[in-house]
Amino acid sequence: RGPRPAATAARKETLLAKVHHEDGPDAPPRRPPGPGLRPRKGRGLPPPAWSAIAVFARARASLRFQRDLVVRRHQRSYEKSASVLLRLRPPREIDSDNTPPSLQAILSSLRELKSGSDLRGTFVPHPSSGGTILNVSHLIRTFKGENGKGAAALTPFASYCFGAALARWLLLDGGPGETPDGRTVCVGRDPRPHGERLSDSFARGVESVPGARALYTGLASTPCMDTLVRLGRCDAAAMVTASHLPEEKNGIKMFSDRGSPDVDELMELARAEAREWYTVGLVPPSSGREGVLCSGLVDYLPEYAETLARALRREVGGADPAKPLEGLRIVVNPGKGSGCFFSDLLSDLGADTRGSIHCTPDGTFPESFGVPNPEKASMVDETIEACHAHDADLGVMFDTDADRAGFVLPNGDGAYEPLNRNRLIAMLGYAFSSQSPGCTVVTDSTTSEGLSDFLSGLGLDHVRYLRGYANVIRRAKEITANDETDQVAEVAIETSGHCAMRENGYVDDGTYTAVKIIGLLARSKAAGTGSLLENIAGLEEMEYDREFRLNIADGFLETTSSIFQLIVEAVLTEQCESNDDWTVDTDNLEGVRVRLCSGGFFMLRQSLHDPVISLQIESVSEDVARENVLRPLVRMFKKYDLLEYGSLEKE
Repeated sequence: RGPRPAATAARKETLLAKVHHEDGPDAPPRRPPGPGLRPRKGRGLPPPAWSAIAVFARARASLRFQRDLVVRRHQRSYEKSASVLLRLRPPREIDSDNTPPSLQAILSSLRELKSGSDLRGTFVPHPSSGGTILNVSHLIRTFKGENGKGAAALTPFASYCFGAALARWLLLDGGPGETPDGRTVCVGRDPRPHGERLSDSFARGVESVPGARALYTGLASTPCMDTLVRLGRCDAAAMVTASHLPEEKNGIKMFSDRGSPDVDELMELARAEAREWYTVGLVPPSSGREGVLCSGLVDYLPEYAETLARALRREVGGADPAKPLEGLRIVVNPGKGSGCFFSDLLSDLGADTRGSIHCTPDGTFPESFGVPNPEKASMVDETIEACHAHDADLGVMFDTDADRAGFVLPNGDGAYEPLNRNRLIAMLGYAFSSQSPGCTVVTDSTTSEGLSDFLSGLGLDHVRYLRGYANVIRRAKEITANDETDQVAEVAIETSGHCAMRENGYVDDGTYTAVKIIGLLARSKAAGTGSLLENIAGLEEMEYDREFRLNIADGFLETTSSIFQLIVEAVLTEQCESNDDWTVDTDNLEGVRVRLCSGGFFMLRQSLHDPVISLQIESVSEDVARENVLRPLVRMFKKYDLLEYGSLEKE
């Protein structure tokens, strides 16, 4: 047909080169035929571009190209996803003992429950039977993922481990006990719905230890459980409560005949118990909300109430020991907590308590009044309203587990005023100034300058110590036990209302505080004197008294400590040198306390339990507080991005 055009020939050569080999265009060339060998016809020559072989080769190469493209796309997607995951979830550190992450989550959660001398956390349930230890670990990690690293999860499994730990702690030095049944632990709770589930798990933990048994007393108050140990009804006691914290929180307070158990020692025993169950792989069963498995059910609250009745008769005196409170009108507001029994106790002793409110236990704490807290303004206001309605001589308030108290009193002008914080300490100081002249009153670090002057005027020694009811009680015991001095610490009290008295065995007891105030009221009524508030008229009180809680944005306790240390250094080294109104209180033992030359003070301290920095200010006026304290602090706090100080700017 004649020679082909050059362009057509060149195009054919290009096509032949592309499909020359089955392995694709980038494959190495085949070995040419050896010398002397003549290839057969059709062997070793490239097939025509339009042949079936060429079409098949092109299709195969195309498929391989598409496959490689998909693989590369997935590879890029995977690398991108992995990069995001690494940013969101950095690689977990491996401990020196190679603890599995699932076990580490459980052990860490136990350690995070420590709150001063107690255990506290958010209740996180798991199946009451049939669950595995990995389920518990997963629940804890999910909870912490939703609530932040610093959140503490209180599970029934954790309660079980601490029950076993308390039993083992009792048996370590104390032996099997004098009774045939060995060492006895009594368990009680406040009205929170999940309290029974935690009580059951704790009791089962106790029962799992040979030589220990558990008793369950149901609804109780914290001072009731402490008193039971003191009376010898049991060797140790556990109170399941979270006090004034929200309904979803719970905790455990423990007492023993050997003193308060060391939480760090219990922690190690509980972690050892958790490791054993992790090896087994199962979770110990619990009864859910259907009851508590234990060696016996007891009702010790009436016996405890009788000890208060005897104390009231002693305090009041009078000719009628059966009805010593006859003629007194008292409003009791226990906030539907464990102190509901106190209204009936006063009524049995002759007091008119018909105006009492919230006297039916309810651990759901309806929004109409919330969790009881005698420091809370809304609780004070509704108690004042109830006192007005019934022309009461006294209003009594308790927190959830009744170890804190607050009061309201008529002021003689037809109005009611709160008796709490510095005022309550001053009133108890007045009572003990005649009962035990020259005694010592131990308080926490946040009391006012005016309180020290007032107690000194009564001839009492005021020791300002650390925050935390266990700290002030321990310090009071140390002072009293010191044979080298003649000091006797009659009262150990916090401004929050935690109060322990030597005559009551240093039991932290809000109901016993109420006994002292009611006794003082009854004697005052019998003597025909005026309002009890007249007894503390000499207490200097500042016009401006506020407390601010400054949250840390990331919720980490480590961050809180770091920022707090930087703030303390800045206050001590920069501000106090340049601000003429600021003078550091060198006697202070906690945080930093600065006296104001204009009158009053402010104090910065780190919270014992939460990622919070507390700021307390007392000043002669709001304007002085704003100019001399708030504005300088706000300028200083702007350096710390994670410190939430917006409430100060609004002030």
